[in-house]
Amino acid sequence: MTRKSVVVTVRLSKNDLERVEALRALEGIDRSTLIKEFIEDGLRRRVVDLYRREKLTAGRAAEILGISLREFLELLEREGVPVNWDSKGIREYLKAKYGD
Repeated sequence: MTRKSVVVTVRLSKNDLERVEALRALEGIDRSTLIKEFIEDGLRRRVVDLYRREKLTAGRAAEILGISLREFLELLEREGVPVNWDSKGIREYLKAKYGD
């Protein structure tokens, strides 16, 4: 299924645009793709930080990122973020995956 795109306008300072263009040229990709990657990286970083600060549950964090709970738990492991194994969502996930 193809996701429909929405156009969003963002204003950048000349300096920020120059930095984006420098990376774009080095990586040989278009500006739009690079900015989308920045957004994904930033979202992932912020969601992990919100989880770390106990502002998000693992389930809600996975939902925001559009990934499975298992993928989010793996992301936390890669980032070195401790998992709150006592949370209800994690217990339900483990019970569904592995039984009692």
